[in-house]
Amino acid sequence: MKKTVLFIAFILCAISLQAQVKEYTITSSIKGIEGEEYDLTIWDGANNGRWAKGKVSNGQIYYRDTTSVPLMIRIFLKNKGLYKSVGRGSIPVKSQGIWLVVMPGEKVQLKGHLSDFAEVYPQGGKENKVLSELTKAYHPLLNKAVNIELHLALNEGKVTAAEEAKLRQGQENLNSAAQKVMDTFLEKYASSIAGLYYIEDMLLRENISVEFAEKLLPSVTAKYRNTSFYKKVANRVEGNKYTVGKTIFTISSNNTYDGKAFTADSWKGKFYLIDFWGSWCGPCMADVPDLKKLRDAYPDKLQVLGIASDKDTPWRKAVVEHDLNWTQILNGAGEQDFVSRLNVAGFPTKILVDPNGEIVYRSTGGGETSFQKMAEIIENWKK
Repeated sequence: MKKTVLFIAFILCAISLQAQVKEYTITSSIKGIEGEEYDLTIWDGANNGRWAKGKVSNGQIYYRDTTSVPLMIRIFLKNKGLYKSVGRGSIPVKSQGIWLVVMPGEKVQLKGHLSDFAEVYPQGGKENKVLSELTKAYHPLLNKAVNIELHLALNEGKVTAAEEAKLRQGQENLNSAAQKVMDTFLEKYASSIAGLYYIEDMLLRENISVEFAEKLLPSVTAKYRNTSFYKKVANRVEGNKYTVGKTIFTISSNNTYDGKAFTADSWKGKFYLIDFWGSWCGPCMADVPDLKKLRDAYPDKLQVLGIASDKDTPWRKAVVEHDLNWTQILNGAGEQDFVSRLNVAGFPTKILVDPNGEIVYRSTGGGETSFQKMAEIIENWKK
């Protein structure tokens, strides 16, 4: 009898797992949508996000896709009034986008209006109720703060020093108020998809400390601890300890350029430099000549490991075009997410590991100086 019950439970579990991939839909009731399409950025918590396009149908958003996991989505409309344009560019701000959470099988409707920012909020499910509580308070403050930046940019040379100082103080007050709204939200809703997404986002922007994030994690319930959003935050908090003087964990991966299994254990007794880069990162590519010079100066002492935060096709293209002829790994998810496991918050980031497995140098940002410092460390290293 027990075997029968266990077998039935197993079958039900298998059916449940197979049914996890479900269609979701996004519709809208928004006046004045311009253009024939819109852009989406879709995060599943495991990766940096993927981009998609949707077609405007009868003047409204209608988008559908499938997912087996919770998603955080940002939609950019083509309305010119939403963009803080200066010259040929624009000042980016979260309030110009429409933000929503999608769960498998969910139907989300977007309601609101468009002013000089997207006063549009999602309806459908508990997660969107939580998110809307944040964006209704947070986005107006961000919009007012960026409007001051826009005003100063458009009137460069026309604003007196006293006027600018007053405006900057007002901007600082708005940004402080916005951060207070965010901090309060995170303390209240760490157990939510939006909460976990913004914890990592604020960590990357250095708007909250790792210590603050670490205090929030115990309040996250088991339901959310199984999500990639939680795992990424937990990885970053854990990764914060890998500073100079600490022993690094063994980096192993099958997600290499040549498809061969790699482990840093094979480099025991040598220095190795971890170069976090991406094909999209100008300073990363500008560092390549100096990186090659350093590698070639110590052929018997130094190995190089490239870890790319990128998409597969541009990653492979960049490896060939720039002759990145050292071990290359494409960053992955979970245990293979070395970007979050080592709390990398900017690109390029370089971590130099000594023959004993200890981190002896770490820097973010490109430039010749970092290579000079690493050369000095290698030259002067003693067992």
